[in-house]
Amino acid sequence: MVKALSDTYLTFKTIFTGMGITFRHLFTKSVTVQYPVQRDVLPERVRLKLHVNIDDCIGCRLCERACPVECIDIGTIKSTDDVDLGETSTGHKKKLWVDKFDIDMAKCCYCELCVHPCPTDCITMVEEYEYSVYDRNDLIFPFSDMTPEQIEEANRKLEEEAEAKSRKKEEAMLAKKKKAEAQAAGGEADGDKPKDAASGGSTEAGGSAETGGEEAGGEGAGTEKSGTGKSDAEASGDGDADAEKAARRAEREARRAARRAEREAKKKSE
Repeated sequence: MVKALSDTYLTFKTIFTGMGITFRHLFTKSVTVQYPVQRDVLPERVRLKLHVNIDDCIGCRLCERACPVECIDIGTIKSTDDVDLGETSTGHKKKLWVDKFDIDMAKCCYCELCVHPCPTDCITMVEEYEYSVYDRNDLIFPFSDMTPEQIEEANRKLEEEAEAKSRKKEEAMLAKKKKAEAQAAGGEADGDKPKDAASGGSTEAGGSAETGGEEAGGEGAGTEKSGTGKSDAEASGDGDADAEKAARRAEREARRAARRAEREAKKKSE
């Protein structure tokens, strides 16, 4: 009997305590926000979902390097010379295709370290927090706007340009090599020529000297009385001097040709 009365007392006490609290707050101002109809005003510098303006991205990957949890994954393709990607809204020249820009918000620690290094301010944190999903893979947000066909085309053009530049470089090197070989061969030929010319010149000089000596002797004999012709000794001396000059000239030409051939051979070996 006592226990029954005690339980009844506790029951009514609990009811009146709860109703008292209810009536006490019935006439006070409500603090509950009727979400989602009503929403609180978010404070400044709030760190929520990351967003990327891909049109302003230059593919520098500074945000990817700054991320401490590696939640950003970026892929780029170098543009070819015949493609102009334009500029960003900040005036930066775009030189890379951004074929991949994924952010895994399941890994993000909301540190905002990726936002500050960006030179074009293309990555920011926006006031969006309603992105709950059932699958964690759905928290990987892709921001690249390139289609698979565009990515394949960009890769193909880059490979073709690389092959063309490599082929052009090889052709230039081959042409340079052939030119060096031709110059070396020409130098050797020029080096052999003066020697032949020197021997021929000395022979001719000797012959002309002898002929001149004979003619001078004949003229001296024919005009001995008049005294107008040269003696045999003077004619022979002039012929020897001419031959010596021709020999020295040929020797100088040979030395020049030898030095030229040596320089070309050295360049070829390098």
